[in-house]
Amino acid sequence: MLSFSSLLSDTKNFISNNLVSVTLTVLSLAIITQLVDFFFYPSIDDFLPIKQLIELTIQKYGNQSPEALSQTILALPQQEQQSIIPAAMSYLARVGIIFLAINLLSMSMILALIYTISSQQLSLANMLKNISRMASNIILFMLITIPGFIGLSLIVSIIPPLAIPLIIIAISFYIMIYFAFLTVIIDPVPQYGFSKKLKIALAFLRRKVKLIVPIVAIWFFTTFLLDSFASMLISNLIALIVFYALKLLLSIMALCYLYRLYSLSNKELAYDTSN
Repeated sequence: MLSFSSLLSDTKNFISNNLVSVTLTVLSLAIITQLVDFFFYPSIDDFLPIKQLIELTIQKYGNQSPEALSQTILALPQQEQQSIIPAAMSYLARVGIIFLAINLLSMSMILALIYTISSQQLSLANMLKNISRMASNIILFMLITIPGFIGLSLIVSIIPPLAIPLIIIAISFYIMIYFAFLTVIIDPVPQYGFSKKLKIALAFLRRKVKLIVPIVAIWFFTTFLLDSFASMLISNLIALIVFYALKLLLSIMALCYLYRLYSLSNKELAYDTSN
């Protein structure tokens, strides 16, 4: 009988038995991603219309929540609204590209590490081959979800009062599906294409939701707390690397747990997409 505690114990043993490989991977990723973020993340000071919008929103509402920003934009003259849109799109595009690149690198390397340790001899060649395979699947997943977030942004801009609940619901569903999909693509299944893997992930999520929700919830809230602390140390690169390393370790823990759950559940109903 699968249980949260037994799966967590298996996860702890996996990380403990491969502590050196996990530590080296986490530290390498943390340094690389934070350097990318430090040198390439756009400064709000370079986008004057957005900076002025945020300052005006804080003056009027005391915060810069999505709802407050939407209200401020709607209150502006049409000419000023038109000047903000190109700057906002440019800023969001640059932020989005950097976020996706960092997430792609981190998740691909973590999944490759888990699979290589579990099923192959740990080597640079095996890691690179597996990273490439993971990355291609993650890119496809990101591409099919982008239109959904664009649609959500349009809905939020039209109905500002629904912004917060809609964003919370959308993020919750996205994280659950994303983690289920990441778990499924760890094991190579050459006869299945992307759509089949996504269908398997949805079936896995539906069958094991009671065991998936707790670990994803722990990951989400702990990550939120780490991000909150890290935001206070934005000028301290070493501290940011430490915090990001902790986030990566948390992701490894969550994905090891889910991979163990998925592997054991496949013995009950292997690669089934009909239930």
